[in-house]
Amino acid sequence: MSAEELTQLIEKATEKRQQKVEGAKQALIEEMETRAAQLGLSLEGLFGLRSGKPEPAPPRRRVRKDAGGTVPVKYRGPEEGQTWSGRGRMPKWLTELEAQGKHRQDYLARN
Repeated sequence: MSAEELTQLIEKATEKRQQKVEGAKQALIEEMETRAAQLGLSLEGLFGLRSGKPEPAPPRRRVRKDAGGTVPVKYRGPEEGQTWSGRGRMPKWLTELEAQGKHRQDYLARN
């Protein structure tokens, strides 16, 4: 067989396969409709399909209204620029001050 003949054969086989798949699909749909009707259901009711309407989007997680914002300073150190919000890892300056016997409450920011 030539390349041209093989190409035509492949195209015909692909077309025939598509016809077979469509026929099998239609037969399955008809069988399911019959079985659903025996139970008093429709395919739409059975599978939760909506006629012509798109399915609603799945629910999303709600975003907190304060998400992405900055957290106010809760502690201020003795030197300029030493601040901590009270979240996350304790800063080194506060760890060192507590090691010296000082109390964290002494460094609460006055807002």
